Amino acid sequence: MNEQAKYRHIKSPCISVCEYNDHYYCTGCKRHMDEIIDWLDYTDQQRDAVMKELDARDIEEPSDVTFKAY
Repeated sequence: MNEQAKYRHIKSPCISVCEYNDHYYCTGCKRHMDEIIDWLDYTDQQRDAVMKELDARDIEEPSDVTFKAY
């Protein structure tokens, strides 16, 4: 399997509504910007853990995830 095909099989909560609030959360999928940037580097277990908590995540509260300066 080539690299591009491998990435197509990675689960993602993305719904193609990529807008960020003041706390760096995507208002579409509720992931923090750092989670989105690092998503392809996460293990399947890390991605599953994030996806399980998204429904209950309050994106209007500041995150304990540290925003990286890129």
